Amino acid sequence: MRGAGRQGKIEMKTDSVRSIAVLAITLLAAAILTAQAQASDFLDQDWVLNPRLSNVYMQTVKKNEVFETHQFNAVEGGVDADGSADIKIELESIDTHHDLRNVRMRFLLFETFKFPNAEITAKINRSKLSSLEAQTRMAYLLDFTVRMHGFEKEFQAPVWVTLINDSTVSVATIKPVIVDAKDFGLDGNVGKLAELVGGILIAPAASITFDLVFGAGEAKSELVTARAEREKTRAKEASDNISAEACENRLEVISETNAIHFRSGSAQLDEKSRPLLESLADIANRCPEVEKISVEGHTDAVGPDGANQRLSEQRAEAVVSFLKDKGVEKSRIESAGFGASRPVAANDTETNRAKNRRIEFKVKK
Repeated sequence: MRGAGRQGKIEMKTDSVRSIAVLAITLLAAAILTAQAQASDFLDQDWVLNPRLSNVYMQTVKKNEVFETHQFNAVEGGVDADGSADIKIELESIDTHHDLRNVRMRFLLFETFKFPNAEITAKINRSKLSSLEAQTRMAYLLDFTVRMHGFEKEFQAPVWVTLINDSTVSVATIKPVIVDAKDFGLDGNVGKLAELVGGILIAPAASITFDLVFGAGEAKSELVTARAEREKTRAKEASDNISAEACENRLEVISETNAIHFRSGSAQLDEKSRPLLESLADIANRCPEVEKISVEGHTDAVGPDGANQRLSEQRAEAVVSFLKDKGVEKSRIESAGFGASRPVAANDTETNRAKNRRIEFKVKK
């Protein structure tokens, strides 16, 4: 009987151990499932880009030794719950810390009057980020597409994905992304920039780095409000008056674009000139310190001098008429034609003759 009692106690202890083991396994499984569910909840939500903390930089090289870093000050976008990412960079927001250089980058390089934004899209593989909460920081190979200047190209770059807190994540480049100007039809524009600064060598590629910060959950509503406020501020900046010096810089660069076109042998404006002329009208209307803007027409040397003189005058008058229609006061603009008397290049090739067929703008403060 004593043996039977001891046996019963042993069996009871064994059952207790088994129960504890089963309970431990159950709790562990529940913890794993809970963690997986939390990770899923963490990823399966909309993320909004924080414009205050996000940065995109472009580094260029000239003379093979001078490195310059520029920053884009207007970036927005987000990542949907399904992993679709969409980022927009306002190219006009480029900041080189020098107004004339800023204007040249906008009008001559990016041609923002026609192509105001660069758009980046990607599809995030959430399963590869499922362990982010446990690791806090992890490397991720990002595939993305860039649309800019009417072109599209796919890229792949390693990035750091960092969990800052429960509602904030950053995505930053591990190494620079190299963007070749010719992939976006910008190689000719790089040549224009080089020509304007004395023909110095400017590298035809730039390196891009970024650190994008996204918020979700409680942070999302704050970021949506911040974005609305920021857009209101940007709209005000885009309508504020421009100083006389800044206005002169803009008109000088617009003259350098050589992007005001007419039908051959005619003073009729080509429709493709409209975006630049509309930008010009906007600038002119925001330059109260400028007393007078002179619109000057020039032609190449093909044809009789008298005909070229009349054509240059008529083309300048056509631009003045456009500006008047866009609200620029008649008393603030005047026109003049110089025919082929002031060439900027020899009239020996079609490329050079095209440079001579131009509209220039001068200001009187």
